[in-house]
Amino acid sequence: MKRLTFLLLCITTLGFVSCKKDVIAPQTQNFTIFASIQPTQWQTAQDSEGRYYYVDINNQEIERYEVDGVIVSIARFNDDGYDALPFSFGGVRYSYTSYPGKVRIYLQNQYDQNVLPARPTAEITTRVVLVASAE
Repeated sequence: MKRLTFLLLCITTLGFVSCKKDVIAPQTQNFTIFASIQPTQWQTAQDSEGRYYYVDINNQEIERYEVDGVIVSIARFNDDGYDALPFSFGGVRYSYTSYPGKVRIYLQNQYDQNVLPARPTAEITTRVVLVASAE
């Protein structure tokens, strides 16, 4: 009886060891969009959330990635560094919303939503990364 149990245990172990796991790489690719925002492009708006500036970054690739992820970052100082949105700095809250075909970036006063923050006076480089998901 012990020999039969040992034999079955060996066969079962051999069966588990010989299994092969296949990893299938997703067919989707991430996509990065770089855009420059000029100071004159910022528009003012007011709603129940207060007063703010906004600008739209339009690109049809954003529509292709509608069910996937969107990551937006900006280079406020036009150096090699990018800040991922949302974040707050110097009393200004930076955020965004993605829509089919566009990303809207918002600037709002961090402490008083009814007061506009200072309008950017220089060009701001943005990086929009569309992150594909494997369904």
